[in-house]
Amino acid sequence: MPEPAADPVAFSARVQVYFPWGGGNTVTYDILIKNGILVWPEKTKIFSIGIKNGAMTILDGKAEIEAQETVDASGCYVLPGLVDPHVHPAYVDDIGRISKSAAFGGVTSILHYTSVKPGEKAVDVLSKLREQGEQTSFIDFGLHASLFDTLTQGPEIPALARLGFRSIKMFTAYQKQVWMTGDYALAKAMDLIAANEGLACVHAENGCVIDFLEEKYAPVTAENFLLTSPSILDKEAIFRVLCTAKTTGCTVYLPHISSKKALEAMVMGHKEGIRFFSETCPHYLAFAWDELKSRGPLGRLRPPVKTSEDQEAIWAAVSGGIMDTIGSDHAPKDKKPTDDFAKAAYGAPGTESILPVMWELGVNRGRIKPQDLVRMCSENPAMIFGLDKKGRLQDGADADLVVFDPEERWTITHANQHSAAPYTLYEGMKIKGKVRKVFSHGRLLVDCDNFVAEKPAGAFTETRPNGS
Repeated sequence: MPEPAADPVAFSARVQVYFPWGGGNTVTYDILIKNGILVWPEKTKIFSIGIKNGAMTILDGKAEIEAQETVDASGCYVLPGLVDPHVHPAYVDDIGRISKSAAFGGVTSILHYTSVKPGEKAVDVLSKLREQGEQTSFIDFGLHASLFDTLTQGPEIPALARLGFRSIKMFTAYQKQVWMTGDYALAKAMDLIAANEGLACVHAENGCVIDFLEEKYAPVTAENFLLTSPSILDKEAIFRVLCTAKTTGCTVYLPHISSKKALEAMVMGHKEGIRFFSETCPHYLAFAWDELKSRGPLGRLRPPVKTSEDQEAIWAAVSGGIMDTIGSDHAPKDKKPTDDFAKAAYGAPGTESILPVMWELGVNRGRIKPQDLVRMCSENPAMIFGLDKKGRLQDGADADLVVFDPEERWTITHANQHSAAPYTLYEGMKIKGKVRKVFSHGRLLVDCDNFVAEKPAGAFTETRPNGS
């Protein structure tokens, strides 16, 4: 299986370890986080972390340690900041607001999907969003290019790669909206992506058949929603995408895996030796449609949340190490329970919810360990997208850190979330475990329930998939 291994040697090779302070036996750190339970994909251990000039050093307690500020993390886990690979900076949240919401949930790096609509130039759209992010984001960010007119916009892929935008999203759905990438355009784009050492992110559902089924079962309601999107259409589209990837030599990232049939197509891909990575989302692990449909249009997502059988299959893939990453698919829409289901927009807020939901449903219920969470939510997305100095507790890495109290109990409500979306899918979910502090480059962003950073300081980070 071609997933990035939790390999300290591999990580060290891509992070140039440096010590920006002088020599001598005594080092004075800007911040000392002491006695926390540090979490790596392969282990946990009680150590301390020194932060100086925005970088971290792992301390075993044997050296003499001085610090300007000390944080006692006794009884808490210390995690590398989460990397959310799937966020949409649009609708009712802009890139600045998303960065605050994400930080409250322990996310310290984000990859934003940037929609390039028909008639727009991809380089112009992404360059503008990069500038906006550099002015307003409190955390580091990278950008995917989402091409809605791939035949016309695909020739920009080499220029996008030169600017650090090396992950290109395409859709095998949304034919009626004229966003769908046909097979010819998909192959042509994948060929260019591979030549420029990039990564093809593909929303893989058979959109043409979905459009037909929506017409057949109209009007679409919460009761017949799943009839319009059977999971066999996930399997068909993923199979087609992976076959095209193998033909063109392109590496693929499959976002929002939602069904057992999708997993069957992934098994085929692994047997064929195709290099690809897979992502699921917390909502596919938290709900089955029989439960979520009571939320009406609030639960209308694409791909849909499906059956309890699909939910259990996704959990098995997560706990068995088959799934590579967890992304939020944060799409904050202004939706109300009284909206017309058939016309309601797809999507829900979620970047702030990844850590608490995965901890409660995964760690607290024995499905995964803290090490697994760090692998899928921090290290793997950082390695897949080539985010140097992110995702792992390692000397010289960026001091993007989360102090997490596993004992504090609280309840998720819309009132304590920070997206501008008027709801959360997880309303009323009781959680054991809460973020205490969040650091980005050693700068304190979140202190318990307070956002304490005064000015945005997030930086654009190039994506470098495939070690480019």
